[in-house]
Amino acid sequence: MKMHYDGENRAGTAVYAVLLFMLALGVTAGCVCITKSWSGVGESVTEYLKSVFASDAARGSSMDVFKSSFASSLITIAVVFFSGFFRFGFLVTGAVVIRKGFVTGFTAASFIRAYGAKGIAAMLSASPSMLVTLPALMILSAVSIIFSRNENKFQKKFIFSYIFFGIFMIAIFCAASFSDGFLTTTFMNWIIPKIT
Repeated sequence: MKMHYDGENRAGTAVYAVLLFMLALGVTAGCVCITKSWSGVGESVTEYLKSVFASDAARGSSMDVFKSSFASSLITIAVVFFSGFFRFGFLVTGAVVIRKGFVTGFTAASFIRAYGAKGIAAMLSASPSMLVTLPALMILSAVSIIFSRNENKFQKKFIFSYIFFGIFMIAIFCAASFSDGFLTTTFMNWIIPKIT
């Protein structure tokens, strides 16, 4: 019994390690992509960032930002969650993690290339919820992959546990989206005049 538990524990650790590697791979790819293409797209990216900062969206309704963020999170949760019901769903989940890493790296590098050291503050002000959503996504992805590889996953006890876990993840992402709506808009309103 202890050997079986140790085996599952090692398998879970391996899944987390692979997911972290995929996330890091995505972040690196995003950074490299914007860095190598900066000479061609740098001006366009900078203008886009300025337009975002200057737009009504940056100072808009907190509830609108919350709804937009939560809708995006729900799509990600749904894709990763339902991938767990398929044997090869881990491929989709891995792709989601890499994509998230790529977008994060691309965005971070864009802020830094466009605004230098101030870009770090701008990036942090634009996504404080990232401190919650990234770890939550990694946990959700790991559980989804482990569940997809479970030969007994269609037993009621496993399905109910998985669904309950999914609902718990939705609550976490909802809280993160609330942070996006009410903290992000406040931080951005404060930081915009300092960097633009």
